[in-house]
Amino acid sequence: MKTNTFEHSFRILFLCSSLFLVSCQKDEFYQKDYLENPFAPDTQVDGGATGGSTVGGTDGASVGGAVGTTTGGSTVGGTDGSSTGGSSTGGSTVGGTDGSTTGGSTVGGTTGSTTGGSTVGGTDGSTTGGSTVGGTDGSTTGGSTVGGTTGSTTGGSTVGGTDGSSTGGSTGGSTTGSTAGGSTGGSNQQGQDSFQQTSASQKKLDIVWVIDNSGSMGDEQASLATNFDLFIRDFITKNVDFKMGITTTDTTNSGGGQAYGNSLSVLTSAAAQANENQFFSDFQRLVQVGTRGSGNEKGLMASESFLNRYENSWMRSDAYLVVVYLSDEEDQSPKAKEEYLARLQQAKAAQGAGYVKAYSIVNTQPCQSANGITCGFERYAYQANQTGGTVSDIKENFASVLDEMGQSIINLLDTFPLSHDPIPGSIVVKVNGVVQASGWSVTGRQLKFDAGSVPAVGSSIQVSYEY
Repeated sequence: MKTNTFEHSFRILFLCSSLFLVSCQKDEFYQKDYLENPFAPDTQVDGGATGGSTVGGTDGASVGGAVGTTTGGSTVGGTDGSSTGGSSTGGSTVGGTDGSTTGGSTVGGTTGSTTGGSTVGGTDGSTTGGSTVGGTDGSTTGGSTVGGTTGSTTGGSTVGGTDGSSTGGSTGGSTTGSTAGGSTGGSNQQGQDSFQQTSASQKKLDIVWVIDNSGSMGDEQASLATNFDLFIRDFITKNVDFKMGITTTDTTNSGGGQAYGNSLSVLTSAAAQANENQFFSDFQRLVQVGTRGSGNEKGLMASESFLNRYENSWMRSDAYLVVVYLSDEEDQSPKAKEEYLARLQQAKAAQGAGYVKAYSIVNTQPCQSANGITCGFERYAYQANQTGGTVSDIKENFASVLDEMGQSIINLLDTFPLSHDPIPGSIVVKVNGVVQASGWSVTGRQLKFDAGSVPAVGSSIQVSYEY
């Protein structure tokens, strides 16, 4: 009986001890689980939460929480929701779509508006403050827009906007947009020329021949004399008012530029009309200037010296100035080629740079300098190219060269010479102040009116363009 009572008591004591141990382990289990998951969310649907966080709420207005309102907390991936408080009012929205964010930063919001903070990839949204890096079709009042398209930027800077207007800041690469403030690079220069229409018979030509008289030029001078008829025939037939002067590339005698023989007095249109045969005979005699000149040819210096000597006494202020260089070697004048061009154009400063034309008949064939002969033709070609003239090869058929050059010069008489090469599409022509939408064409630097659109004698013509 004692044994049974003792065993019974022992069993009761053991059972109580077991229950106590199990109870302790359960408490430890729940305590351990709680400590290892401190951010386990409370389950809450459609309820209001004053604090807390919402990670993936959908279609709800997230001030925090999902489909609910949360005054504080953060919104990481809310969709179609608006964020008013917490780290939505002053926090961050990482992937919100179609939502508006009053404060904080929006990284990938779409079709939403951001009043403050920064928008990195927003589309179709407007950003009042902060910076917009890749917004499309949105307007940015403040901050900077790097790649916005078809948007307007009131403040900040626009780097690559297309079809957008920038009121303030700078525009580096905008296309078809207007820029009220800031700077846009790459603009073309503006050109403008003015003319007074005269009859063709009143247009005048002053022609200077600069002929190489070094030892290698005998054949070329003879060819010029023989084929001169092809050059001058149309001048005589069309009763062009011309004067010619001849000089050489030898500048050793007091700087050169002296008129050769009596060329200034006998090579004129008046002399040709009075006695054509005598005129041709005089030219053939005078262009054969001999081959005993210096081998250090300075054609550009010679033309400059000629102008210095005869600009006021022989040249006419209302005539074209045509300079023809004839040489089989490169120019060796001391100054830069640009300086000699400037001197030619200075002679026609009142009329415009288009009234100066240079033509070069030179040796364009590849060669190597030998025996003191200087090869090349670049300096002569520069004068021709910069004035809208031509460059011909002295070794070609001289008859064709002279014929083509003569026709090119004759064509000047029914055209108007522009000072620069205009950009197609930028030309505006006015006659007596009225824009002419048609009836004219521009080839190179020459403006020409169509047969039925030639301005009357005495008309003023203005041409503006970009170049």
